Amino acid sequence: MFRNKKKKSKKEGDNSLSSKNSSSGKASSSSSGQWSRSSGTGFEPSSESQRSSGVSAVLGGVAEFKVKLLAVLDSLEDVDNQGAIGMINTIDLNQQYRRIPFIAKDESQVILVLFKYGIKVMEVNSPVVLYRHPLYSIQRVVCYDDGLGKQVVAIKVGQPRKTKYGLLAFQCNSQDQATEICRTLATIIEVITTPERS
Repeated sequence: MFRNKKKKSKKEGDNSLSSKNSSSGKASSSSSGQWSRSSGTGFEPSSESQRSSGVSAVLGGVAEFKVKLLAVLDSLEDVDNQGAIGMINTIDLNQQYRRIPFIAKDESQVILVLFKYGIKVMEVNSPVVLYRHPLYSIQRVVCYDDGLGKQVVAIKVGQPRKTKYGLLAFQCNSQDQATEICRTLATIIEVITTPERS
């Protein structure tokens, strides 16, 4: 069990991230990286320490991150399956229409828990679970700079072969934290879904 306590990174720009099934490219000029269940797009091979964090979560532990809950959007139409760009645009559009804030309030702090069964969003210093999604429902993860200096992790969830989906968006403390959340979650899914080699 751990919580990210890294200091805010001053590094700007892209981390061009890709996995073993990746195609090159990024979600947008502000995107730091992404992972997709359908294409595997997203993350550089993790370092041993990063991979061990994901593997540890799979083997019975959990990875915990204190973040701010920016948005929970439900019943969205997956028009043309726009992928990471569509996710970012959906969040941005809802911010423009003031449906969700540009900057999450301090009281919106939550604990994002990643583990082998999926993700949980919990109240800080409380066992109350606000949201829970199983691993199989996680379709895409993207981390990006919102243009206001805030690092955002967006998670697309939905049932396979369904046209509607949901989005959870979190404001992170740093680019390092956002990237670690995405890589850890991608590693958990990779370890769970990749058959063991004999």
